[in-house]
Amino acid sequence: MLLNKVKIEDVEIGVSASNWEAAIRKAAAKLLDRGAIEPSYVEAMIRSMHENGPYIVIAKHIALAHARPEFGVNQNGLTFTTLKEGVAFGSELFDPIYLIITLAGASADDHLELLGELAEVLMEEERINRLIQAKTEKEFYEELIKS
Repeated sequence: MLLNKVKIEDVEIGVSASNWEAAIRKAAAKLLDRGAIEPSYVEAMIRSMHENGPYIVIAKHIALAHARPEFGVNQNGLTFTTLKEGVAFGSELFDPIYLIITLAGASADDHLELLGELAEVLMEEERINRLIQAKTEKEFYEELIKS
């Protein structure tokens, strides 16, 4: 399971962003810093939102930032970023966004496997609320890895 490879270093709590573009850039920073993705991947995520609308908003208060592997994924990666203040992504049903999950799948199969694993976590509304309200990276991480 790829979700088991998530570490506390993959979590960032209480990030401030003025808009959805800034939120995506900040959420992608950890993957960029470690070389899991290229700057072109970040630009592809933003471009895709401009072209397709808020399709990455997958549930109430949650966005799954991702693009196709060929836009600059060097290795699988998954990070979790909570926003201090909610940010509008343009979804009437699910704004404001408080949690951005940034997904980098090196292949289409890896991408789909990660999505499947995330779906299990995201099905529990109470768990999502606890993740969003976590005050520290440790608190978030411990809630995330609960089985």
